[in-house]
Amino acid sequence: MNGEVYSMKDSIWDLSQESTKERTAQDYLRVSDYGIQEFNNRLRQILMSSGSTTFSKIVNTWNTAIIGLRTYYREAIIHTNELLDCIVKAESKVQTRVKIGPNSKMPSRFPPVVFYSPKELGGLGMLSMSHIMIPQSDLRWSKQTDAGGITHFRAGMTHEANNLIPNLYRYIIPWEFGEQLGSRYPSYQHLVQKDRATLAFDKGWRVRTLFKQYQILKHNPFIWTNQRHDGKLWMMNIYRVDVIASLGGVEGILEHTLFAGTAFPNWEGLFWEKASGFEESMKCKKLTNAQRSGLNQIPNRRFTLWWSPTINRANVYVGFQVQLDLTG
Repeated sequence: MNGEVYSMKDSIWDLSQESTKERTAQDYLRVSDYGIQEFNNRLRQILMSSGSTTFSKIVNTWNTAIIGLRTYYREAIIHTNELLDCIVKAESKVQTRVKIGPNSKMPSRFPPVVFYSPKELGGLGMLSMSHIMIPQSDLRWSKQTDAGGITHFRAGMTHEANNLIPNLYRYIIPWEFGEQLGSRYPSYQHLVQKDRATLAFDKGWRVRTLFKQYQILKHNPFIWTNQRHDGKLWMMNIYRVDVIASLGGVEGILEHTLFAGTAFPNWEGLFWEKASGFEESMKCKKLTNAQRSGLNQIPNRRFTLWWSPTINRANVYVGFQVQLDLTG
């Protein structure tokens, strides 16, 4: 084995002999064709079942699917080019599904800030696994002069600093590192929960959970894990902070919205996480399909109106004053 060159990459595992602890081989990871097809089928299911659903629910389903894929395959995704292509296409398809709502697919009307902003700022809180370039014109509010005035930058879909939306991949640790860490230290959630003593006697829980997919028809991307046993496998707090920073900070995001017209002293008073009392009361009643789809339009219209300064800003048809539906 002397003189043999080993690669040091995320998607390559070192295999060592147990007795001598000597590295004897390397394992090149890749997602199987079955795994890729499973992800494609799940995406088709999300798009086909999103008839009159709210934008927020569509994106939530996408987020669950992409976190499930990422936490299961982890570093194997990097060198599976077919799956990376599928993820990029899938992300744009989910965005297109949202764009169909306001009846426009123009990229200039829907910059990344609309999709990737956190929910408490009126965005959809979408998670990204593809490289989404933030247009330079879209960050024109993020830099300010010493006097506090806003400086404007040239329009265009390029950015000289190559400013990208943070990639979800970098916020979930690889399996290899997680295995090394987990063998020495149990997860924090596992140590502090009340029934930690009885969990040790819960034998065969993973197999039982896996077989539930044949009993319960509802799709569960986390069928292979259990939060009480394994702990939480992902934390999105750092990702969220980095996304806000890449989009120009809270003020930069709010400059795209109707926030200036709400007379709120600061953004912490926004109401996006709470549905109105009318919506909550109507959910419990017996409704016809037409009434239920109409109820789903309320959050969609609220979203479209909130982002109307951005959605309705582009000059499309020369000689006509163009306004999209519901944007004022």
